[in-house]
Amino acid sequence: MNTAGFPRQARLLSGIEFKRVFAARRVESNRYFRIHWAVREANGWHGPRLGLAIAKRAARRAVDRNRIRRIARETFRHRRYRLREADYVVLAKPPAAEADAQTLKIALDQLWLRFESP
Repeated sequence: MNTAGFPRQARLLSGIEFKRVFAARRVESNRYFRIHWAVREANGWHGPRLGLAIAKRAARRAVDRNRIRRIARETFRHRRYRLREADYVVLAKPPAAEADAQTLKIALDQLWLRFESP
């Protein structure tokens, strides 16, 4: 069984879920990304969930936005079993569009370390 997948239950899907995370006002950030997060009420799914909000303002070209999304999903999938049970929304900052993939992975890994379970 592949444990590094990204099942539907591990995603934030509705606008209400995104609004709840933003309303919690908990944020960690670095030069390339900002991660909003909120502790989740019990809903049957155990484990962290990810939402992506990569705006045109951060990356003009669709190819750049999609590359950033792919990298964010990949880093989340590899770390999700070590993360706190919470909802996370990843937003890209404008410098992310110009950075190479390795730089973005390192930046996200540094942020995910802040959310690992003790």
